Amino acid sequence: MSYKSEIYKAAAETFEITCFLFPIEEEEVDNQSKEQLLLSNMKSMVEFSGATDGMVILTPSKSLLNAMAGNMLGIDEPNKDEKEEALCEVANIISGNIAPIFSKKGELCYISPPQLFSNGEKSTKNITNSLKETVRIFLDEGAADIEVHYQV
Repeated sequence: MSYKSEIYKAAAETFEITCFLFPIEEEEVDNQSKEQLLLSNMKSMVEFSGATDGMVILTPSKSLLNAMAGNMLGIDEPNKDEKEEALCEVANIISGNIAPIFSKKGELCYISPPQLFSNGEKSTKNITNSLKETVRIFLDEGAADIEVHYQV
C-alpha cells in the first residue's frame, strides 16, 4: 500500500495554510526557476510512535526555506534562526497530519519535537523493517522533499 497521495495532501495543505505557498504541477516549473529547486542542506525530522514507529524528514529548497520563514513571519529577509524555526514548525505540522494515517483501530500516534540536521548527518532514529516513501512537492516559491519512514 502506498501513502504518497496522503503525504502529498498533508504537505500541500500545510504549505497553503501555514506559509501561503501553493502547489504547482511539475510541468509548470520553467527553466528559469530550476535554481529554486536546489535543495537546502537543512532538514527537519519528526519522529512518531504508537500505532507504528516512523519519522518524517522535510528537506526544502533554499528558496522555499526563505519563503516559508518570510511568509510565516511577515518579513522580507529571515535570518538563519527564523528559517530553522519555520522549517521545524512546518515539519511538525506535516507530521501531525501524516501520523494518523498509520493508526488502526483507534490506536494513537505520538509525535516527538522536531530536530534539525544537515546533509551528511545521519538521523538518530533507526527503524527496523521500515519502508520509505518520498514525495516531492513543487510550490510557487520552490520545492520540498518529504520522506516518510515507517514500520510495517
